[in-house]
Amino acid sequence: MPKLIVTLEDGSNVTHELTEDIATIGRVSDNSIQIEEISVSSHHAEIVYNGEHHILRDLDSTNGTLLNDKPFSEGPIRDGDHIRFGQIESRYVSDNPDHSRPLPEQEAVAVEVAASSSRPMDFGNASPFKKKTGKKDPIALGIMIFAGVSVLAFLAAVVTIFQLQAPQ
Repeated sequence: MPKLIVTLEDGSNVTHELTEDIATIGRVSDNSIQIEEISVSSHHAEIVYNGEHHILRDLDSTNGTLLNDKPFSEGPIRDGDHIRFGQIESRYVSDNPDHSRPLPEQEAVAVEVAASSSRPMDFGNASPFKKKTGKKDPIALGIMIFAGVSVLAFLAAVVTIFQLQAPQ
């Protein structure tokens, strides 16, 4: 049995079996498949069985219908096709998977050869991290010197205390 699996906003899936020759899809309750989402038109699309294939037809919906991420108005659908009604994703599943799908048409690639090229001086701009600058912080340097002198004075005091002898 062919079916339309609709993925709702909350991530859950609802499966609708396509048992009738015409299945209407829309937001209002008189549709055979009701999708209560604001981006779905009240009468968004219909799926018609013509005896051989299921035909998807957009009913001039406000937000349109996409078939496999491309704008779509009318035509046959195949097993595994992804259909988007407004913002709602769905997938058509058939009992007879079509393994002989045609390959997508190759799109022309516009490539221009550069008139000239030059070697970069360095790749300093290739790193996404900021470089550490060589600036010294005078306050931090003063604190470090003061801490070093304080540690030396403490050690000198400890050594002096241990060298003291008790009076005889």
